[in-house]
Amino acid sequence: MMSFTYLIKRLILTVMTMLLAVGLSGTAFAGVGVLEEDEQSLSASLTFSGSNKQWDGNRNVLTSICKRRNVDLSIGYEYGWSYFHTVYSSVNLAYRKCGVGINRTAIPGAPAGFRINTQYASGRAWGLGDVELGIRTRFGGHYLDNAAWETFLIIPTGYDNNSPSALGRGALGLGFGLKFSSDPSDRYPYKWGYSAKKWGWKAGTKLTYFFSSKGNSVATFAAVQYAFTASDFEQSGDFLEFRIDNSIGFQNGGIQQQVFINQAPSAMTNSDQTSFKIKYSHSFIGTGWSGSISIGHAFFGRNAPKSTSIAAGANYRWRD
Repeated sequence: MMSFTYLIKRLILTVMTMLLAVGLSGTAFAGVGVLEEDEQSLSASLTFSGSNKQWDGNRNVLTSICKRRNVDLSIGYEYGWSYFHTVYSSVNLAYRKCGVGINRTAIPGAPAGFRINTQYASGRAWGLGDVELGIRTRFGGHYLDNAAWETFLIIPTGYDNNSPSALGRGALGLGFGLKFSSDPSDRYPYKWGYSAKKWGWKAGTKLTYFFSSKGNSVATFAAVQYAFTASDFEQSGDFLEFRIDNSIGFQNGGIQQQVFINQAPSAMTNSDQTSFKIKYSHSFIGTGWSGSISIGHAFFGRNAPKSTSIAAGANYRWRD
């Protein structure tokens, strides 16, 4: 006879597969995003980003012909399937402004169906973006709490991929990632009073392959953390995080330079962007809740927006 715990685990996995449960991909708890067995987490983050300038293919800064304004609401769920494995999913509700649209205008006296196409800037779109489903696994040996690998699937939803400002890549994606962090045994709760232990670090990288000639991408980050109070840099205490993010997009079958930053054909040209982010995190002792606020700015890039972002997030973590 199957145990009640087994049935519950099967039910949760089925629900996730049906996309009824959603989660915030990339949310880190055990330093590398792996929960304890039967731990669960709900997360949400709201991000505003915008730019009036962009880098061209030679990394020159140009004034954009329209003002890029994006909003992203990520909501989610993660579940500690076992001590070694955490399953997760993510969904993104998005708003995009500053794409390229096409007006099709009929010409009086012209043959039926004849239209003139005129491009315009500041196209807008909003709705449900991509969904991500994945599993994250601890490394063994001496790296149980500070190293993990993950595999994931990105699923486009029903948004219009031909929209002036597409809400996602618009193609099925498969990915693989690695995450590392400082060892929890070196952190504040265990060695309080040693100033060197007020610091922590984490880093990671992920490669995503997109089908349908959408081009592939590589995203990498590195961060250092400083604790103001006794903190594990994850789910307790107050700490600051200083983070560098780099993303690279690879051209796939296209030669036209991407002028409109939110343009739907996201693989027209090779691109990259490097940004700096500062985040403050606070946990509410004894409640399972934690929150964060952050600000970021892109300072180096090619065929990418010179954007600034602000974000706020909340997380609730519990065990049945």
